[in-house]
Amino acid sequence: MRKQTKILRKLLPLLLVMVFLFESYGKINPSGHSPVFSQSKLKLHYLIAKNRPGLSKRERMDLVQVIERASYHLRFPKQMSLQPKEPIDKLGFLVGLIQTESQFQTRAKSHKGALGLMQVMPETAKWLAKKEGISFGSEKELYEPEMNLLIGVLYLNYLLERTDSIEAALLAYNAGLGGYKRFGGVPAYSRTVYKYYEGWKQMPIPTEIPISESLASLFSI
Repeated sequence: MRKQTKILRKLLPLLLVMVFLFESYGKINPSGHSPVFSQSKLKLHYLIAKNRPGLSKRERMDLVQVIERASYHLRFPKQMSLQPKEPIDKLGFLVGLIQTESQFQTRAKSHKGALGLMQVMPETAKWLAKKEGISFGSEKELYEPEMNLLIGVLYLNYLLERTDSIEAALLAYNAGLGGYKRFGGVPAYSRTVYKYYEGWKQMPIPTEIPISESLASLFSI
């Protein structure tokens, strides 16, 4: 019996990955590319599972989908790059920003009142939603990943158009455009985003997905 349990524990991570692959295979993503499953999505699923172990598999997969969709809206001016001749991985860059801001916590709230995954200020959301013609009712909507990421990405695009580098846009995202122009921002902030982004690029394709203790207990005897 103990031998069977050990074998099951070894096989469980592989089975979880296979289920994830099976459920994702063959679907079409919003930009028309297929299949929707990719190594990048498996990496993101792993990171979310690691940082949010209490989420169900369905909740994790939904969050993977919404973050991927939001990454399609990122717009980097052609003259801006992190490394010469190296295209920016939009999904990885957005993941780095989300990790810096909230570690994938959809209900995150800062002491200044910034909310959600990308820590969007309600006043910024109202202004940007009006500017872009987005239906936005109340600050509670910023706890919804779809709305939070849409507003956050559009705001970053706005800053990218009004600064001269990606680092400057990140510092302005953290300090506000006015604060950045007056004080220059906090360099540690952009370094943290870059650190997570580099970690994403160097991250090996996961061979197992972290599971919560409650799920693991189902397989213990």
